[in-house]
Amino acid sequence: MRFPYTPLRTKAPVVSLGGRQERPRPIVTITLIGPTGSRAIEGGLDSHADDTVFPEQYAVQIGIDLTNAPRGTAAGIGQVPVPVKYALVTLRLTDGVEQREWTGWVGFTPVLSRYALLGFAGCLQFFTATFFGDLEEVELTVNSLYRGT
Repeated sequence: MRFPYTPLRTKAPVVSLGGRQERPRPIVTITLIGPTGSRAIEGGLDSHADDTVFPEQYAVQIGIDLTNAPRGTAAGIGQVPVPVKYALVTLRLTDGVEQREWTGWVGFTPVLSRYALLGFAGCLQFFTATFFGDLEEVELTVNSLYRGT
């Protein structure tokens, strides 16, 4: 599956990108599937992120009860750790040509964010990701860990 980067506008020219007023990001639409529904969410593919993390509100929307869920914390570079509750969830990705669906452990946090974080555990562990900087695209190919459809 191949996905184009999403250009995100910046407030000022980006010196390191030759003055562009946008940053290209590998953002994809991923669908969370739960016992009572599904929800499509934009998420950023992040090869440096340990876990796949979504805002907690989506767990409620798809019928996942986090009351007795395993707990942990997650933090970005230089950020304060936030609480995370883990659940086994079905995820689906499509580029409009191919579709992949699998089950993985993902974290849910009460912290709201514009994009879900699609990290190694729960997402990227099942794919080989090739980032084409010159084309501003990313290609995801299933690997030997993928057990989905």
